[in-house]
Amino acid sequence: MTQQSSQQRLLALATVAIIALLGLSAFLIYNKVNMDKPYKKQSAELIEQTRLKAELEKEYYEALSDLEEVRGSNTELNAMIETQKEELKKAKSRIDALMKDSKDLGKAQEEIKRLRALVAEVEQLKQQNAELQAANTQLTGERDELVLVVEQQKVTNEQLSTEKANLSSANEQLSQQNQNLSSKVNVASAVKVNNITAVGYKVKGSGKEADTKKAKTIDGVRVCFMTTSNDIVPDGQEEFYLRIIDPLGQVMAIQDLGSGNFKVGNSNETMQYTQRVRVDYAQEPKEGCFNWQPGVAFATGTYTVEVFNKGFMSGKGSFTLK
Repeated sequence: MTQQSSQQRLLALATVAIIALLGLSAFLIYNKVNMDKPYKKQSAELIEQTRLKAELEKEYYEALSDLEEVRGSNTELNAMIETQKEELKKAKSRIDALMKDSKDLGKAQEEIKRLRALVAEVEQLKQQNAELQAANTQLTGERDELVLVVEQQKVTNEQLSTEKANLSSANEQLSQQNQNLSSKVNVASAVKVNNITAVGYKVKGSGKEADTKKAKTIDGVRVCFMTTSNDIVPDGQEEFYLRIIDPLGQVMAIQDLGSGNFKVGNSNETMQYTQRVRVDYAQEPKEGCFNWQPGVAFATGTYTVEVFNKGFMSGKGSFTLK
């Protein structure tokens, strides 16, 4: 065999070897590619599963924390929180079970969506609770302000009541002082009289009157008096009420002859009088007189004559019939 033939044979063998190696390499590469696909898919699914589980854990515990923040003294609200926590726990258990199998990741993601809806409800509940707390804080502030206003008003009312009581007491004292002063003024404004005289008389056939002291023969009594000066009483007509009291202590009074009753001083009492006499009063003495002729027999004994002005005693006198 020549050297050239030997080289050609070697070249042919080398060519066959190279082709075989290329085929083997292509087979290995193809096989490796086909083997890497499920691995990469499994790796991606594992990464997604881990991520979802981490997010689930985070959102679950955040929701529980938010619910605890909402908890308070409201029994109804606390019962709602317990219900929400139970729902979250059930949803998490379902998701944990689904995530154990990569084939159920789609269902797990659907459950996660529902879990996130529950979390959103928790957030809404938390927001509502925050708004309620803000409203309660405002109401508490308004209540405290109202209580303060009421307390201040109470103090003011007590002060007003005290002042009213003091004012009422002062008014009563002032009223009493005014009454006392009015009484003094009324007493001081009464016109005093003096020279009170009473003379029995008999009417003669001629119509003239003749003085007498015999009770059996007299027809009437003439009473006179003189006014005195009073600086606080202005000039003008003054009324005087005269009372003739018989020896038995009875006031001689006949309504048809002008008798009546007058108010006594500052009281509500009244007193019977025999006759009323009007006098044109001036600061100088004025005489007032009247004749009392009752048409009945006079008894023997001492008679009393009382004169009143403005309800107060102005003077007193007496006369005796035998």
